[in-house]
Amino acid sequence: MSTRFVVEPAWSWPVVVLIAIGLVTLVLLTYPPRVRHLPIGTRRTLIGLRLVAAALLIFAMLRPEIQYSETDTRDAVLYVLGDKSRSMTTPDGPGGKTRRETLATTLSGSKDRFEELRKLLEIHYFDFDSQLRPAELNGPQLAPDGDWTAIGYSLDELLKESQHGKQVIGIVLMTDGAQRAVAPFDMAPQTAARRFQDIQVPVFPVPFGESDVAESGLDIAVEDLAVDDLVFVRNSVPVDARIKVSGAEGRRFSVQLLVEDRTGRTVYEQGPLVVVPSVPGARPSVEVTATRSSQTIPVSLSFVPELPGEFRVAVRVTPLSGELRTANNQRETLLTVQKGGLSVKYYDTTRDEIVFLPEVNSAAKIQLDFQWVRTGEFASRTKIDQSDFEKGRYDVYVIGDVPAKVFSNEDLRLLAQRVDEGAGLLMTGGFYSFSLGGYAGTPLEPLLPVVLDPREIQGEGAIASDLHYERDLQMVPTESGLRHFVMRLTNGDNEAAWKRLPPLLSANKLRKKNALVEVLARSTDGVPLLFALETGRSRSLAFAAHSTWRWWMHDFRDEHQRFWRQLILWLARKEFDSDQPVWVRVSPRNFNQGATIPIEFGARDELGKPLADVDFQAKVIDPEGNEASVAALSGRDRSFSEFKGASTPGVYRVVVTATKDGNVIPGDATTRFLVDSTDPELDNPAADPALLQTLAQQTGGRVIPAEGFDEFLDQLIAAGPPNLSLTQITRVTLWDNWWYLTAFVLAMTAEWFIRKRRGLV
Repeated sequence: MSTRFVVEPAWSWPVVVLIAIGLVTLVLLTYPPRVRHLPIGTRRTLIGLRLVAAALLIFAMLRPEIQYSETDTRDAVLYVLGDKSRSMTTPDGPGGKTRRETLATTLSGSKDRFEELRKLLEIHYFDFDSQLRPAELNGPQLAPDGDWTAIGYSLDELLKESQHGKQVIGIVLMTDGAQRAVAPFDMAPQTAARRFQDIQVPVFPVPFGESDVAESGLDIAVEDLAVDDLVFVRNSVPVDARIKVSGAEGRRFSVQLLVEDRTGRTVYEQGPLVVVPSVPGARPSVEVTATRSSQTIPVSLSFVPELPGEFRVAVRVTPLSGELRTANNQRETLLTVQKGGLSVKYYDTTRDEIVFLPEVNSAAKIQLDFQWVRTGEFASRTKIDQSDFEKGRYDVYVIGDVPAKVFSNEDLRLLAQRVDEGAGLLMTGGFYSFSLGGYAGTPLEPLLPVVLDPREIQGEGAIASDLHYERDLQMVPTESGLRHFVMRLTNGDNEAAWKRLPPLLSANKLRKKNALVEVLARSTDGVPLLFALETGRSRSLAFAAHSTWRWWMHDFRDEHQRFWRQLILWLARKEFDSDQPVWVRVSPRNFNQGATIPIEFGARDELGKPLADVDFQAKVIDPEGNEASVAALSGRDRSFSEFKGASTPGVYRVVVTATKDGNVIPGDATTRFLVDSTDPELDNPAADPALLQTLAQQTGGRVIPAEGFDEFLDQLIAAGPPNLSLTQITRVTLWDNWWYLTAFVLAMTAEWFIRKRRGLV
């Protein structure tokens, strides 16, 4: 150990010297005249204390410290990591070898060099996939079986391994570089590499595999599956799939639709998948011929459910002879079949919307009855049948560009009564809807979610353009709308799906009535477009626009139908799986491994009104029968939870029980969701050399080609034993501690005290 005294001035030496001279000069020139009348002893004491304070300030500017240095010699270690994930089975190496075989050949061919290098430092070899496993350097197994490549997680685990008093001179990373992992092993490789960068440990990647691997071999996969998750009994349900074909040019194969058979099964039991029976309205199978070596083929199937309930649905491709990978020949999802249908009454003039809106009849068991309301000189010929408003006649009422005077006072009173009893009400934009149509002051005003003003009524003259937005309006969900049943266009990126739709042509200027109203949609420039209100048993919507037909015309027919279908289902209180007191819902129904599963649940009374102050107990049962409780976060009319343990592929069940005031609410709620059996390692086997280049640059290493690996080891051997003496320096500063501050304070305090006693302050 050695010791030395070091001075590191706060500024350059000339500046510090000038300041020091200035301080001393200032004290000697200005202070003595002020104390010359005092006794000589007192005078010298005061001047001395002031000079001591100045000296202490100069001392602080010099920032002196004592340094103790100690040298520690450390052992050197080189880590070698070999990828054993299943993507290393890809045969794109020299001579048709797999990546893992090429890796093993590279290591075995360098056996002698490794032995020479061991005389200079330690070498530790690990196989890795999502975990690190110590292995023999000269004999790694040739059959990699790791589920996925977790480069970031493995590097992070290696960091913990390396913190044992040895100096790491580098990490040799032998891999295809394709990071494929699910939570909790999905740490970004760059994040882990940054930690090695901080401790100056370089990473030397040795890449294997091609980045532009062409799909080789025979393989047929069900790539995508689309079906409405809520349908009705005895209604033809379309199921669309995309079949990805590789290496099957000219081959013919069968695609079948399977549905879960729940005969004799309880709600907690899973039934087998069986081929859909061939009945009128069903298309249970189709024969497909591949016309190219690599292509994606859309397939449309359908079935007719006969019973209500929750069912698994699957599309399966019959494996072809010679097809090795068959796990991706089938894809499943879940749907809910409800009994009964819905009746909708729609009043409107001859607008473009009426051409396409009746198409919802074909999307679900919805019977839409349209009433044409005449205008102009034939307006008097419109007759509203008062039987439309009989109790139970219709589940939902839609009013378009129709003035209130078309209805009699009794019609409006009966309509309001039906809505109070649970029927849904929707009013759309137009020149004669809302305030413009004279609905202010009618029985419908309290039920609509927007402000109605009797002064805004549209007269017989020119159209009141100041009460409309006459421009294109791109409709998107609000933050709350993204979570609402009505606004879910897709199970993927919902907001992006909305932004792809054509803009609406115009809209009424509307504003919400009170804080109970929820704005579900707006334009991208902030214009509110869709308002929702739920009070008691009544539900109502105000839609400021009337041109969703543009979506249909621009080939967004599915989005158009789904929006209107969900809008009607919500108004009719049919968005939940059942009408039982406790309910639970998971949407979407399919998830990837490791995903966070959102769960909604709640309870309602016999009138369908949400119950408050309910205690919920929710649990998730995985495919192996293991149970996990999930905590509930209460909302206004429902509760929310998240499940983060979906790591095993298969069907999971959610079970929710509820108690209120210590009493159990009868009827457990249950639903299911699917975790898809994805194969991230083999679905896309392409290597990623760009990532390996990034890791090397980030840590100060370099990419080593497999054919240049021996040269790399020769360079390490030629460098000789690494100089790994570590000098540790301990600094003890003399100017920023308690005793320095105490000395300065004592000097200034003593001077002030003497001056006080002598009447100078």
